[in-house]
Amino acid sequence: MASSSNSPCAACKFLRRKCTQECVFAPYFPPDQPTKFANVHKVFGASNVAKLLNELNPTQREDAVNSLAYEAEARLRDPVYGCVGLISILQHRLKQVQHDLNNAKKELANYIGPSAMLPLSHQHHQLLHPHSHHNPSSNTGPYGMSPVGLGLPAAQTQAQVQLLLREQQQQQHHQQMLEAQHLAAVVAAREQQEMLRSYAQQQQQEELVSSNNRNKSIRISNIHTRSREQRAMRLRTLIRLLELWSSSRLSLSAWCFLVLCSRFNSPHIQIPESS
Repeated sequence: MASSSNSPCAACKFLRRKCTQECVFAPYFPPDQPTKFANVHKVFGASNVAKLLNELNPTQREDAVNSLAYEAEARLRDPVYGCVGLISILQHRLKQVQHDLNNAKKELANYIGPSAMLPLSHQHHQLLHPHSHHNPSSNTGPYGMSPVGLGLPAAQTQAQVQLLLREQQQQQHHQQMLEAQHLAAVVAAREQQEMLRSYAQQQQQEELVSSNNRNKSIRISNIHTRSREQRAMRLRTLIRLLELWSSSRLSLSAWCFLVLCSRFNSPHIQIPESS
C-alpha cells in the first residue's frame, strides 16, 4: 500500500523527502506511527533498513520491520543489552517455572504415584480414556502392594490409603510444630541473653557513674575542708596581731605589714608570741 501525495509515510516525513508510489517504507511505516521509524532510523539507519527490505521477499518484509522496531525500542530502553536482556530474563523465569513444576510433580508423585511425572498431554489422555491403557501402578496399594494379591476389596484399600495419607500429614504437621517450638525456644534464649547482657552493661555504667560521683564529692569536701582551715588560720593570725598592737609591742606600720603578710600566707614572717 503506497502513500498518497497528501499523506506521506512516517519515513519520508522524518527524512523530509517526497513519498512516491515506489517508496519501500510506505507500507510498513504509516503516517500515524512516526515514533516507530524514528527509533529504527536512530538505531539501524534508514539506508540500511531500505537495503535490507529490498533484499527480502515482500512476504517477509512486514515481519522484518516489526522485528527491527521491537529491537530498536529495546535498544533505546537498554543501550547495553537491548532485547537480549529481555530474552535472558524470560529464559531465567522459564527455567525457574520449570524447576517449580518439577518439584510440584515430585511432591505429587508421593501421593498419586509415578503417573504425576508424565507430561500433561499424556495425563489428559489418560483422564479421557482411562481403560485404553492398562497401568499396573493404578491398582497398587500402599508401598506398591496389589490389593488383589492381598485379597482386600477396593473400598478397604482406598480407606487404608487415605489413612496412610492422613498419618503422613499428621507426622508432617507434628514435625513442623516441633521445628516451630525449637525455633521459638532458640529465639527466646537469644532474647534472654541479650536482655541479661544489656542489664549487665547498664549496671556497670551505673556503678561507674556512682563511683565518679563519689570521687567528685570527696574532692569537693576536701577543698571545702582546706578552705575552712585556711580561713581559721587567717582569723587566728589577725586576732594575734590585734593582741600585739593593743599591748603596744608593735608600731602601726609593723602591724600593717604583718597583716598584709598574713593575708598572703607568707611562711617567712614569724609573728612574735605574747609575753
